[in-house]
Amino acid sequence: MRRSYSLLAAIAVLVGIVLLLTTVGSLAQLYSTVAVVSPLLARLILGVVLLALLVALGVLARYGWLFLRPKRRREITLPKTPDAVAAVSLQAARQQVEQIEDEISRQALAARSDQLSQRLSQQTFQIVVFGLGSTGKTALVNALIGEIAGEVAATIGTTATGASYRIAVSAETIGDKRGDTNRELLILDTPGLLELGSIGEARANEAKMLAAQADLLLFVVDNDLHRAEYEPLQMLMAMGKRSLLVFNKCDRYLPAEKEQILQRLRERTSGLLRGEDVVAIAALPSPVLLDDDSWAQAEPDIAALVSRILAIWNEESKDLIANNLLLQSQKISEEAKVLLNTQRQQQAEKIIERYQWVGAGVLAATPLPVVDMLATAAVNAQMVIEIGKIYGVTVSIEESKALALSLAKTMAGLSLTKGAMKMLAVGLQANLATAVASKLLQGVSAAYLTQIAGKSFVTYFQANQDWGDGGVQAVVEQQYRLNRKDEFVKQFLSNAVERLT
Repeated sequence: MRRSYSLLAAIAVLVGIVLLLTTVGSLAQLYSTVAVVSPLLARLILGVVLLALLVALGVLARYGWLFLRPKRRREITLPKTPDAVAAVSLQAARQQVEQIEDEISRQALAARSDQLSQRLSQQTFQIVVFGLGSTGKTALVNALIGEIAGEVAATIGTTATGASYRIAVSAETIGDKRGDTNRELLILDTPGLLELGSIGEARANEAKMLAAQADLLLFVVDNDLHRAEYEPLQMLMAMGKRSLLVFNKCDRYLPAEKEQILQRLRERTSGLLRGEDVVAIAALPSPVLLDDDSWAQAEPDIAALVSRILAIWNEESKDLIANNLLLQSQKISEEAKVLLNTQRQQQAEKIIERYQWVGAGVLAATPLPVVDMLATAAVNAQMVIEIGKIYGVTVSIEESKALALSLAKTMAGLSLTKGAMKMLAVGLQANLATAVASKLLQGVSAAYLTQIAGKSFVTYFQANQDWGDGGVQAVVEQQYRLNRKDEFVKQFLSNAVERLT
């Protein structure tokens, strides 16, 4: 490549020298001829010509530099902070949602994305209390509200699986040295896992879904971890959930027993949690017998947990909120993509159906080889363009012809035309007289192969214009197998006979 450039440069220099010498000679001859009549006019003409040459050389040099200079890479400004990344992801998800035609699905996903946007702007910190039943989750929620909110009443709401509590917390309480105004804390209490019956299972699944939406998860146990507790904890940690393992009801154990349980919990979660994220509390301590033989309710012992929550809130909350919202926006995007794929596939099937019967009608009316070839090529090429539009891809006429030709060669190489005609001939003769069936066979076969071609193109666009590892042949073979099922062929022949007779 460098030798080619060097040769071109040498030729260009040589040509330039020849032109320069020729130009100088011509100018000298022009000047001599005009100077005989008027030296002043000769100098004026020479000046104008030289000025024009300089301008031309300047323009040539300018555009030559623009053409030859190294192209700068397009600089793309990427979001640098977790908040910015989450905002971009939310915007992308919202754009996908807006393309959904089903109004109910679109509104539901749009409402979820609006809630995420609001959480991002308000920086609401969401804590979800999660665990088996009877571990004291509700008692813990009540103790947290009393400890954190103090005399400020929490706003109580309801969810499908439990209660939610919204608390305005001052920056001083959090320990935020930046002096921000009150920040909002949302605590969700979920029902226990392993509740009996189908209703209990549904509520447990809903609780897991809520836990997956937490910025901070409080996983409550009242003894050593059971397998039923470890598996959901492991699943949530694999999702990147920031979690605290809360050993509740520790007042029921002797100090030595309490330490042993704490040690086992830390050992079992050593690959999942930090040691300081395993905390022992007593959200609702057992009543204490007083000297006068009366019973008194002891104050909750949750100071260690509150201290850990506030430290995480102050140091990590912005990143935790942003990362969680990023995860949630990606889920919305995935759900929107599934709906969009279904929507686009339905639209594509309508296009395929229209083109298969158009081509079939032409071939059934004029079953000539030249018409066969031209009609099939035209139908497939135009069909590619329209399917591409559905998937947001602009396909040129040249590209559509190339795709249609590639697919046609593949189908010919696989002998699909003969196989389809043989299979369809049997079905047509079972429904029509032999003469009529023979006349319609070419048109029906063309429609059938157009169906396979169209679905192959759909697969191509769904994979972002990629035929996959097996290439176009693997896609065509797969569609041919799928469209050879008896139920499909019977329905297809029924429609063909109805439309073409």
